[in-house]
Amino acid sequence: MFPITDHIWASMIILLVVLTVPLLMARIRFPQIAGLIVAGVLIGPGCLGIVQSDQVLDFFSSTGLLFIMFFAGLEIDLEEMKKNKVWGIGFGVMTFAAPWILCYLTGRYVAGMDVASAGIMACILGSHTLVSYPIISRYGQGRRKSVTISVAGALVAILLALVTYAVVQASAGGQEFNPILFAAKVAIYAAIVIFLFPRIARLFFSQVKSSFSHFLFVLIMLALSCGLAQLAGIESILGAFLAGLVLNRYIPKSSPLMNRLDFVGNTLFVPVFLVSTGMMIDVMELIGNFAVLYLFALIFTAGTIGKWLVAFLIQKSCHMNACDRRILFGLSESHAAGALAIAMGAYAAGLFENTALSATVLTVLFSCIVSNLETERGARKLHAMEQENQAAHAENRLLVALTGSNTLQAIMDTAMTLHSPEDRDMVGLYVTVGGDHTQKYMQDGRDRLSEAARIAASADIPFTSQNRLGNNITESIIHASTEFQATRLLMGLPLKPDITTRYYESIIRSLTEGFGGQIVLQRFMRPMNTIRRITVLVPGPVVQDDAFENCLKSLYGITMAIGCATEFYGKEQAIDAVRSLGLNFSSGRVRYNAVGESADMNWVIADAHQDHLLVTIGQRDSETHAGRAFLHLYERLHMSETEFSVMLLYPDTDNLKGLSGTFTRTERDFLKMLRM
Repeated sequence: MFPITDHIWASMIILLVVLTVPLLMARIRFPQIAGLIVAGVLIGPGCLGIVQSDQVLDFFSSTGLLFIMFFAGLEIDLEEMKKNKVWGIGFGVMTFAAPWILCYLTGRYVAGMDVASAGIMACILGSHTLVSYPIISRYGQGRRKSVTISVAGALVAILLALVTYAVVQASAGGQEFNPILFAAKVAIYAAIVIFLFPRIARLFFSQVKSSFSHFLFVLIMLALSCGLAQLAGIESILGAFLAGLVLNRYIPKSSPLMNRLDFVGNTLFVPVFLVSTGMMIDVMELIGNFAVLYLFALIFTAGTIGKWLVAFLIQKSCHMNACDRRILFGLSESHAAGALAIAMGAYAAGLFENTALSATVLTVLFSCIVSNLETERGARKLHAMEQENQAAHAENRLLVALTGSNTLQAIMDTAMTLHSPEDRDMVGLYVTVGGDHTQKYMQDGRDRLSEAARIAASADIPFTSQNRLGNNITESIIHASTEFQATRLLMGLPLKPDITTRYYESIIRSLTEGFGGQIVLQRFMRPMNTIRRITVLVPGPVVQDDAFENCLKSLYGITMAIGCATEFYGKEQAIDAVRSLGLNFSSGRVRYNAVGESADMNWVIADAHQDHLLVTIGQRDSETHAGRAFLHLYERLHMSETEFSVMLLYPDTDNLKGLSGTFTRTERDFLKMLRM
């Protein structure tokens, strides 16, 4: 019966392993990734011989590795990476150089290897592959500084390893390595991906609305980047990483597209790659082969010491904690695709013997296990610390008011950006005002709520649908917000070039007076991920309280999801209030501009383009100075024809209702209350 050669039965065995091993590992508190590798060892031809490798398994395995590198580039904070590029490059150089030197000296003078074999083995231990990165994604630590440095270091280390390997191989074979030609090909490839791919993506996402087409487009761009990388003479895993970097801002983290990519990659391709890696280990050949075990023990120890020392130095230099050191070491410890590619190439060229090849494969197994154990411990502890800090968000609930206009996708994109994993379920509300076509509009409401629920489900967000009949839209929204204890409200503005004063008085003002939670009103004229600039107008003086801080935290999440530069405009006191919160809007791509009066913001509005988003921090009471300043901006934005996207943000006022009958937002009014 064994090994199983039928593709259907072999697929069933592999999928059964992918399903059951993570469940078992969760019960015994062992890293799932390491468990899948060990399971691959057991069912592979080198142990029980249940399944053997074939073209189908190789395809899934190689695609899984590309997904790992693609996710690493996709989830990284680009601005954080730019800010820490010196540390990232330094970490990459050191995490390659330290193991390379130790392994070369060990292989050459302790294990007795020749110069070429020792140099190639040192390249293998100097490089690393981000095998344990799915653990980082699972715990939501992709934007952490230690992760950013590790990912940047991985790119540098694998490049150095490949270049050094090419030099050693050429020298051993009597050939010449042309560094100028190699650098020219890499530069041309990088220019094509960096400058051409974003423009193609922006055009495609702005013209095509189908989310399924978006998914296929991303896969095509991933495959194209990997293919071009191979033509340039570098590993396809570097192409996958670069594709993730350039498509980073076009795939929001909480979007259905990201959820589909994560589902396909981490549910199928990545686990199959891990199982396939384990299947390469020939246990029977290792039993009693002390030469392989001796060489493995030497090089694995030397490489691990080198990686740990570099992680320790970077942690101390950047003033990070022990969990960050575990992540630095864990992500840089594993060896997989790059190591195997170098080892197989050296074996085919006659530079590696069977002993060195077997020791390399064994190194891949144990390095992945150590890497996953360390990464799991560090990421889990950091996640637990964040959970304690975010426990207060458990009472938040977002109410999404849907309308009959074609803003559903834009509304849901923003809703998923505002929703936090610690929040309660999201409530979708559609209100039909009674009339001659009530049944038709009620059916439209059911259809739109069903579509909204499908979008929310694709991002794993609990969604409650409410299709209601009422006499007044705002009263129905306020009643629903009270019933569901909503703390935030999201609603779309009409897709018109101008919005009348009547709409402001009957809808917006009624909501601001009747709903005390945070309100977000939006009108996106183009998809969120194609916005190129965010301009935030903060009219009048502001009160620096929890409501204002929560409002800007919501804005922070939106800027991080869109990923473009952000500019603030307001009076000096307002700008100082925003700056004092210390929020890293757009990952540091932010500018603060002080203006004299709100009327001075007219030129900012006049300079807005179609692909810009103008955000205004709203003031609820139009009788105050700040309220009049906001109303002036509102009239300038909505009561004249504009083609750019607009968003209004109203801070919550629940903490002020008990002090005043009106929703006061200025320091002058607080002084009046104190005098009373």
